Amino acid sequence: FDVGRVEVLKGPQSTLFGKNTVAGAINITSQRPTDEFEGYVEGSYNTETEGYTTTAAVSGPLTDTLRGRLVGRYYDEEGYYENSDPEGEDPTREDKVVRTWLDWDATDSLTFSLKAEYGEFNKEGNPSKIVKSTPTADFLLGFGPDPDFAKSVGFNDKQSTSNRPGKDIEDNTDNTIVQLDFNYQMDNHSLKSITAWTEYDTDLCTDGDYATTQFADQCKTEDHEQFTQEFILSSELGGKFEYLVGLYYQDASLKATTNTGLIISAIPPIEAGVFALLEPLLGFTPPSGFSDSEVFSNFDQDTTTWSAFTQVDYDITDRLRIRAGIRYSDDSKDVSNDQFITNAGGTEPNIINTIILGPAGFNFRVPYDYKLNRGEDHTTGSINLQYDIGDDIMVYATWANGYKAGGFDESNGLDISREFEDESVDHYEIGAKMELWDNRVRLNLSAFETSFDDLQVSAWETATFIVTNAGEATTNGVEADFTIAATEDLTVYGALTWLDAEYDTYDEAACTIEQQIANGLAGGCRQDLAGSPLQFAPDWSGNLGFSYDFAVTADTNLVFNADAFYSDEILVAPDNDPVGVQDSYWKINARIAWEADDGQWMVALLGKNLNDETTFNWINDATLSGSGFGFERAYFGLIEFGRSYELQLRYSF
Repeated sequence: FDVGRVEVLKGPQSTLFGKNTVAGAINITSQRPTDEFEGYVEGSYNTETEGYTTTAAVSGPLTDTLRGRLVGRYYDEEGYYENSDPEGEDPTREDKVVRTWLDWDATDSLTFSLKAEYGEFNKEGNPSKIVKSTPTADFLLGFGPDPDFAKSVGFNDKQSTSNRPGKDIEDNTDNTIVQLDFNYQMDNHSLKSITAWTEYDTDLCTDGDYATTQFADQCKTEDHEQFTQEFILSSELGGKFEYLVGLYYQDASLKATTNTGLIISAIPPIEAGVFALLEPLLGFTPPSGFSDSEVFSNFDQDTTTWSAFTQVDYDITDRLRIRAGIRYSDDSKDVSNDQFITNAGGTEPNIINTIILGPAGFNFRVPYDYKLNRGEDHTTGSINLQYDIGDDIMVYATWANGYKAGGFDESNGLDISREFEDESVDHYEIGAKMELWDNRVRLNLSAFETSFDDLQVSAWETATFIVTNAGEATTNGVEADFTIAATEDLTVYGALTWLDAEYDTYDEAACTIEQQIANGLAGGCRQDLAGSPLQFAPDWSGNLGFSYDFAVTADTNLVFNADAFYSDEILVAPDNDPVGVQDSYWKINARIAWEADDGQWMVALLGKNLNDETTFNWINDATLSGSGFGFERAYFGLIEFGRSYELQLRYSF
């Protein structure tokens, strides 16, 4: 909120941004304090969610050398999915954020900047539901308080989900960010320091069975703190050669506690089947609830990163330029992780429940307790050549590499897969940026190839996600985007992307549920996904839109915007399950605004997904679908917004 600008940086950005920017970075910059007094109040109301947003900001000088900005935002919505238990609309949200920013000119050559932000983000419910099922799964999941559960199965706007009392479905996060910068200006150099501290606390509870039956659930708390310090020395020589050098340090800690419940007594037919297996071993008939279990895990990780980097710019000729950068990084992680199984509501390990759920029984969870550490170092960089063909056309060629740090799988304690390796990438791109027709047309073209090695993937395995390294993958693509000032009042814009993204090697991929059934639901089922497409990578995607601005009166304008977004079919499920394919679709949006010519006020009506296209951004096997409990061929999904309308108001001063 209160955004100053957004930069979309394609390809690895390792030189200046460091690790984990293997495919690019989106850099969002907030509005800074202003030299003149100003502010605004804006609000909006969404008809689909009964949601409203209020944002207010004030900015300006506090003294001759001190400027400040204060902005706050409040958001509240009632949700867009009808839930049967608890009855209401899900997910409801309430967000509160406040940010303050001070800029101080200490001297003519020394400036300080202090920014602080606090936010509370609270959500109850989730638009996740059973989207495909079988009569057997419908029968078992129908033991909850909703007798019409089976009618909610599918891609409709009804769901039926709930947890046990005291474990409401929720996602609540508080976060704090504080950043202090100083910039010292010398004759032909500047020195910048960036000191930042951020922390967040999260409480998350999810419905593990995606039904009103209180069979499976998971609650988790996370506490994260991170301190960073960066120094950058930049030249301002004013000639053909410029450079910068920098040092970066990061220290971070993450603590997570997870409680996963499997309440077998919630589904009497399953409990009866479990008891039939236990009675010969125990010598007596267990009482109801005897096999109800909970799994506790505790994850504690400390991470330290430091790096040194430099970037140089050199004008070879008046038309030919080169930019090159290199960065050395050193990462270390220390982790302790343990997991044990208790009876329902207990806090101490229980041997009977361990037998039921552990590797000797249903293999739902495996107890473990370990401490590990790992270290890695990387040298990454980039080279970019730019050549001006005249004053209006620039062509370029880029090579860059990067890495995503390795680490430890929080929810996996198996010896062979509790640790995953670092991922590396090489990226090649050629392109052109041009302004034509007396600067009324802006056109960008690019073609690229990106190769990943030890690609990190997360795949569903019966009851949890397992992070592993897939092997190799390659993405090839061609992109084009344009903006045309057709007339003084009409602007047309659009973009089109062709993408070929697939695994080159991935011979240890998780099996689909059909493959698991064919394998007798035995553990260790694996498939080879070499040649298969990557997740969330449509072959074709693009958008086309226009903006028309014309005067209504001498001092007011009417602005009409409309755009259409297209996506080819997308593979969503990580195991290449054909059920997890989102079909190709169009989404159409439009906005009409009446505003003052001087920008003092604005009234607008916005329509999103006007063709009411039903889409999902996630689909996968339901929990325990490979356990033999009877949930085979049941899938859950996360359904996106349908059609909605929004009224927007803004007043500036």
